[in-house]
Amino acid sequence: MIREFARRYRGPGGVVLGLILMVSGITVSTAAEPVVLWKRNFESPAIRSLLAIALEKTPEYGEADLVSSVPISQARALRYLEHGRHKGVRVANVASSPERNSTLQPIRIPIDQGLLGFRVCLISEGDQPRFDGIYTASQFRERGLRIGQGAHWPDTRILRASGFEVVTVPRFENLLSMLERQRFDCFLRGAGEVLIDLAQYDSDDIVVEERLLFTYRMPSFFFVGPDDERLAQRIETGLHRAMQDGSYEQWFSDHFRKPMKQLKLMERVFIPLPNPYLNGQDTPIQLPLMPIRAERFLPVPEGTR
Repeated sequence: MIREFARRYRGPGGVVLGLILMVSGITVSTAAEPVVLWKRNFESPAIRSLLAIALEKTPEYGEADLVSSVPISQARALRYLEHGRHKGVRVANVASSPERNSTLQPIRIPIDQGLLGFRVCLISEGDQPRFDGIYTASQFRERGLRIGQGAHWPDTRILRASGFEVVTVPRFENLLSMLERQRFDCFLRGAGEVLIDLAQYDSDDIVVEERLLFTYRMPSFFFVGPDDERLAQRIETGLHRAMQDGSYEQWFSDHFRKPMKQLKLMERVFIPLPNPYLNGQDTPIQLPLMPIRAERFLPVPEGTR
C-alpha cells in the first residue's frame, strides 16, 4: 500500500517543496532536504545568499532546498530551534549572546565581519536638528532621546547598561510604525540592514540620521538547534570554503560595500559603547574586509572626542 504525505515548507508563494512516499514501510524522499531559514533572514538578500553559498559548497552532504519559514517573531524562531522544531525553523542568523550560545548551536563565524555592531538611527523626517551637535553618549542621553529596539534583542541590554532609555516591543514589524507615531526618537539598526529596512517599509516620514554611528562588539552568527549537529558542520564547512576560495569576500563586497559608502560610515561621529555580555569566545572580531579599525568598538572616556 502506498500512502502519500505532503510536507509543506512555505517559501515565496507558499509552494509545497517536499513529498514523502511511504512504500511498504520504507520512506523515500523525492525532494532535497529542506533547510528552513527564519523568514526575517530569508527576506535579507545578504543572509539568504550567504547561507545558500555555504550549502552549495558542501555537495557531499546531499541536496538542500533553502526555504523560508512562516512569519514568526525572533523569540518564537529561537524557541523552535531550541526545541528541535525543524519544520518551523532550522537556521536563524541573529546576534550572539551568552543565553543563545548555551541553548542553541552557534556557528562561530561572524558572518558580517562585526558590521551588525555598527548602528545608525532611523528617525522621523524633520528630526535631524535634535541629533545635531551630539558627540558623546552622555550628550545623547541628556537630550532625552529614546531608542526603539526589539524586546529580546541583545542590543536592548547593551544600551540600557549604558544608561539609554530604550522602548521595546516583541515584534520587529511594529517598530517602524511606532517610530512614525513618535513613540521613540531613534530606531537603532545595523549598518548592513538599515537601508533594506527603509526600502521595504517605504515611508516618506522615516529617514536615516546623518551624523552618528554607535559601535559595540556584536558578532552575528548562524544558529541551529542543539541537536542539529550535521547541519551545523555543513554550514561551518561551507563558510570556511567560501573564505578560502574568495567567494565570501565577493559576497561581502556585493552586499555591504555600497551601504557602507552610502551611509558614509567613516565620516560619522563614533559613539563607542561596551558590551558587558560577551563571553571570551565571542570577543575577538576580525575586520579584514572593513576599512574600520577594531579600536572603534572600544569605549573611550566621554569628553575626549
